[in-house]
Amino acid sequence: MACPQHHDSLLPSQAFLWFLLLDLGLLPSPSFAACGDPPTFPNMEISGPAKLTYDVGERVVYKCKPGYQKVVSETIFTICGADNNWPPISSDACRKRSCSTPRDPLNGQVNVLNGSYELGTQIQFVCNNGFYLVGAETLHCLVKGSSVEWSEEDPSCQKLLCQPPPEITNGGYSTDQEEFEYLDVVTYTCNSNTGPDPFSLIGEAKLHCIGRNLWSGDPPECKVVKCPYPTVPNGRQTSGFSAKHYYKSTVTFACLEGFFLQGHNMVVCEANSTWQPALPRCGKEPPPPPTFRPVSRGIQSSRSAPSGSAPSSSQSGNSKSSERLHCERGRAWIIAVTIVLQEYSFIYA
Repeated sequence: MACPQHHDSLLPSQAFLWFLLLDLGLLPSPSFAACGDPPTFPNMEISGPAKLTYDVGERVVYKCKPGYQKVVSETIFTICGADNNWPPISSDACRKRSCSTPRDPLNGQVNVLNGSYELGTQIQFVCNNGFYLVGAETLHCLVKGSSVEWSEEDPSCQKLLCQPPPEITNGGYSTDQEEFEYLDVVTYTCNSNTGPDPFSLIGEAKLHCIGRNLWSGDPPECKVVKCPYPTVPNGRQTSGFSAKHYYKSTVTFACLEGFFLQGHNMVVCEANSTWQPALPRCGKEPPPPPTFRPVSRGIQSSRSAPSGSAPSSSQSGNSKSSERLHCERGRAWIIAVTIVLQEYSFIYA
């Protein structure tokens, strides 16, 4: 029967005999050289309980952590060396597990955010136009037990529907649908008024279903909009003739001869039954003249005119005047220099 190499693997009776022989000096004293903690890895862990110290030649076996799987078939281990150090081992023996490949939902698609389905990655679900997502938008690949799974169940894409839009006073829309699909349109109209003036539709007549129970705007309003008859003293109406003026009626004005317009010549009947902008006035005072910003004149270029183009008469006249001015200045300088020289020669004669 072969003797064991390490006392930690001895049976109790063998351990007693080993210590007895060691105490009697019949066995050599063991070396106290030992290794400390073995190396750690993000994807591997020690198989079995860890120890405070390890004897030279003692082996530590690793296994893949949850969420990882072994790549090679050999056992992953390291041995405490004679220099009391652990020889390095590769961590590539354990790689990340991958979650199941997701499928595009009906009327939607899956976007892979990290380029794979491995542990720690994410995927995002997006629905086509006219559909909305039911469930989690983003799923994560997580450890569950000894394997990996997506954090949530796959969502679905449901058809986007709108409930009927609001009813309005003195009007409505011509349909009795209970649900409206994406981009469906309803058109509002006003009822006939039993009074002398009709109802006007204020706002957008058409609304679109643009989201889940979401319409493109607020419903319009049906009410009587009637502006007072427009009169401008010393002026006359030039367009928009009517006995009554309702919503969005437009009128233009001009002043009589000898009078001047102050304000805007065109006004519109708005929803509050007033003319906008306010009616103009025709007064005796003319409007102030427009103020023009003076344009600074740049320095005339001294370059000659392009070849083939004849100078204008004004340019020719200006050129001749400039030449005469240069000649006169030249003569004045000559006379002045001559006088100075004569005086200089007189003094030193």
